[in-house]
Amino acid sequence: MTNPKRSGAFTLSSGTELYGELLLAGAKTTLYLRDKRFFPTHDIPNRCIVGVLHDFTKVTLINCVAPGCPSSRSRGVDSYHYANIFPHFVALGDHHLRPDERAIAAADFLIDDANILFCDYDAFGWLMNARPFIQEVANANAVGHPVTTGPDPQIIYFTGKREIFTASTALGTISAFHASVVNVRSPGGGTLRSRIMVSIAFEEPVDFATAMFRVARITEYLGMLVGRAQNLIDIRVRIASNDEMPVILKVHWSMPPKRDSSSGSQTPGSFDVLLDAIRYPQEFGRVLERWIGRQADWHDARYRFFSSFSRQRSYDIDRLIGSANMFDILPKSAVPPDVPIGDDLKSAQSTSRDLFRALPQSPERNSILSALGRIGESNLKHKVRYRAQRLVAAASEWFPEPDLFMVTDEAVNCRNHYVHGGPPRFDYNGNFAAVVFFTETLEFVFGASDLIDAGWDIRSWILQGTTMSHPFGRYRANYSLALVNLKALLPTASTPPRSNRH
Repeated sequence: MTNPKRSGAFTLSSGTELYGELLLAGAKTTLYLRDKRFFPTHDIPNRCIVGVLHDFTKVTLINCVAPGCPSSRSRGVDSYHYANIFPHFVALGDHHLRPDERAIAAADFLIDDANILFCDYDAFGWLMNARPFIQEVANANAVGHPVTTGPDPQIIYFTGKREIFTASTALGTISAFHASVVNVRSPGGGTLRSRIMVSIAFEEPVDFATAMFRVARITEYLGMLVGRAQNLIDIRVRIASNDEMPVILKVHWSMPPKRDSSSGSQTPGSFDVLLDAIRYPQEFGRVLERWIGRQADWHDARYRFFSSFSRQRSYDIDRLIGSANMFDILPKSAVPPDVPIGDDLKSAQSTSRDLFRALPQSPERNSILSALGRIGESNLKHKVRYRAQRLVAAASEWFPEPDLFMVTDEAVNCRNHYVHGGPPRFDYNGNFAAVVFFTETLEFVFGASDLIDAGWDIRSWILQGTTMSHPFGRYRANYSLALVNLKALLPTASTPPRSNRH
């Protein structure tokens, strides 16, 4: 068995080289340092350690977490000091990297569902009727002698069209391309395959943290399009350089964005992706550009969305609450404006404030003052309805306004019950399928309305049908039945809350 540890010499703050063993193992990545002399680990400059492995690979350990003081061991008169250090990132290649320097010109990365998201059937092919072409093709590759062909030739090919799409965005120029791997000299036959990489070329060089932040944001977006959170398989950064040969470093991310294997995610199908980059690369790039253009303002709300979306088929009350709360932290440009209030109400608000401010401090006093301050502001139901209106305007045949607004209002009622207390509209625990429907509705409204604002054609997506491998496709297909079941649970003016609990 190959030893996964790689040995070398590493340098801390003093400039003294220490023996070290680097283990690249995801969350268990460790740098083991050892020396006869005592060496400090409590104050590593910039939390960065550089080293050179025995095979001359230069490594930079970034954002290191180290013990306050190394441990020691002795036996007889012999002793040594040692420490185990956890790096969040390790950059490997022919150069060291200064993490705080704006030196990174581009980042290339691979997600595990890239071949599903960018399913390009025309890029590769197999020509069975190859007899008219085989002699010319075979001899073009011959070395020193002609190639003898037979009666049943076959040709596999790659069209050579590497670029899938490219888009200029606020985070940089983003593209996807075929990185082909060819092996045609094996005695057992030849192979031709491709890894589809995503690239971000920055307008100006950025520091390492910025590059990784942008990689993570694009990974989240692509995961939404394909239908589940993505695992980052490979990351490389290109260093700005005047040399003709590019300076490329491979990056090991110890704790990268990762799909939870317990979330019950379904393997997505290429038919169900939300946007088709192969047939409509310009539309794909245009939506991406607009979506990224709002990232700075939408970051907090989108973070909550992706945290919830990544849980796939794992549902609980906390997920419902988080799905509702993400609408409350949307920027003002994404929610309805405040409601103007009349002079009488303004006067009553001012008088009430004066009365309660004069009272001694108490939770009740502060709660009333907070409520008075929110008079005229859009509440959570207003905000969710405002976002849902995008779906109504674009796809009213499938999501008519009265029903969709009723569902979003009931979702907020359910959230309010678990946050503020008060009687439920019906027995939520006994009818948890309705709580799942509320959660999926809030996530669908948030994600779909965000994409619609960026130019997504939801009608075309709906009309093409679904195999339900994407959560949005399942939601759309199951919406009518879930709506009927919800209406059956809602109390009328003369009936108490219902329960299916037996």
